Amino acid sequence: MFLSGFKARHDAMASTKLPPQAVAKLIEAGAFLVDVRPKLWAMTGMAPSATNISLFALKRRLHELPRDRNIVLYCHSGAAAGKAKEMLDALGFQAFNGGGCKDVKRAVREIGSSRAAAAGPGR
Repeated sequence: MFLSGFKARHDAMASTKLPPQAVAKLIEAGAFLVDVRPKLWAMTGMAPSATNISLFALKRRLHELPRDRNIVLYCHSGAAAGKAKEMLDALGFQAFNGGGCKDVKRAVREIGSSRAAAAGPGR
């Protein structure tokens, strides 16, 4: 019973994640990118330009978050990012669940690729 309730809560938080195209648009528009995984997990590889503020430290480190920019949060699966989004929304931030690390890293790479292609060869 307890585990099924935990899984349901996890799935509900993960379901708030945006589609990859929407995440890419937010990042391209200058959103502040936050990896909410614990530091050890973040050390395995973060998205370029992301800041690591674990979900557990988020309340203590609110002063590091911009109030004048969108904030894209990501984690391993999107569940912790969903919880962080819920918390930041309640505090008046413009927060979005970017989902899992792999998806966010892919979105950042695609933005870099499209910018390089737009600049043309040799630039």
